[in-house]
Amino acid sequence: MKKQDINNLIREALEILMTSSHDISNHEPSGTSTLNQGNPKTESIRDYWETAKRIFGEDPDTKKMIPPTVAITVINAVQKANKLSTLRKSARSVRYVATEWLKHKADCAEISMKAGRWSEVEKVVTDASFVVLMQLAKMMPAEYRKNWTPQSYRKSKKISLSRLPKDWREQMAEAGPEGQFMIPMLVALMSGVRPAELEYGVKLKRFQDQLTVHIKGAKVTKYAGQTAREFTIANHPVKDRIIAYMDTQENKNELLVKVDCGNSVTTYMRSIGKKLWPAKEAITVYSARHAMAADCKSASHNPGTDPDLASKVLGHRVDKTASYYGSLFQSGGISVAPSNVMVTHPVKNKSKVKNSLRKTPSQLKKISQGLVM
Repeated sequence: MKKQDINNLIREALEILMTSSHDISNHEPSGTSTLNQGNPKTESIRDYWETAKRIFGEDPDTKKMIPPTVAITVINAVQKANKLSTLRKSARSVRYVATEWLKHKADCAEISMKAGRWSEVEKVVTDASFVVLMQLAKMMPAEYRKNWTPQSYRKSKKISLSRLPKDWREQMAEAGPEGQFMIPMLVALMSGVRPAELEYGVKLKRFQDQLTVHIKGAKVTKYAGQTAREFTIANHPVKDRIIAYMDTQENKNELLVKVDCGNSVTTYMRSIGKKLWPAKEAITVYSARHAMAADCKSASHNPGTDPDLASKVLGHRVDKTASYYGSLFQSGGISVAPSNVMVTHPVKNKSKVKNSLRKTPSQLKKISQGLVM
């Protein structure tokens, strides 16, 4: 590329940065560059980086954000939003991060230019991400709305639980054909793991009639998610089937349950569910996760039970997240709520409303009678 063309690109990038920085500063609190994502000054800026990381993607080895090299891919990802507020947040996040990233690249180019290292300048400017970041730094949320239609919501697995029989887990275990996904399904039914966590590998340890599960957490960031969690699986017919399988193995006291693709377990469960209940909604690994949450919320009403039981078992670090899973009133049948739960981080209580699960049944009765506030 000719020097004049490179100079023109740098000049255009600086003009974009001046405009973008001015627009953003009018809407967001001031803060330093957060390319290293270390200690961002505001909650908004941290959210911007996390949102952009989900859109741009991350390197599976380094866990660092991947610089965008195709603008339309980013635009399409933003336009997958199912409501306008989500679209706007994603668009603002992309614009903010693109501006910060472009500023970093432009600074590097200017430093190299002043030092006379022209090859370094050319390397920065001719990288595919440089022009894409220029485009994304210019785009306002309104531009993403062109030809955008809200994506339809998927049917909630949380709602579908009420349409299933109370012993649906037992029926799934009985009807499942033998094969590589039978045990992963049984583990999902008894632990509420995510599909991705089955890919990491779930460890089972047996001591007499007790079965302990150790889960490496998925969806873990600096501020969210449990790195690991461990608990004792509840006494349940499905647990008995897992132990019966372990009895057939060389090592009867330890078992690593791992699959190459977690979604394959969902496909396996969906096929069983369709045979058992053709008219019902599809059953997946997340159905088991919602059911686990429902049983944990029900168990939390028992005196002395940890009010954060559901959050810990599901691998959440903020109590509010558990509200998206399984309702207290959807629990039924033989409970799978586990005991002796250990997690790597304490659960943060950020719910804006009073959490009824933090009161005993006697306290709830007094509240309903107007005896206490």
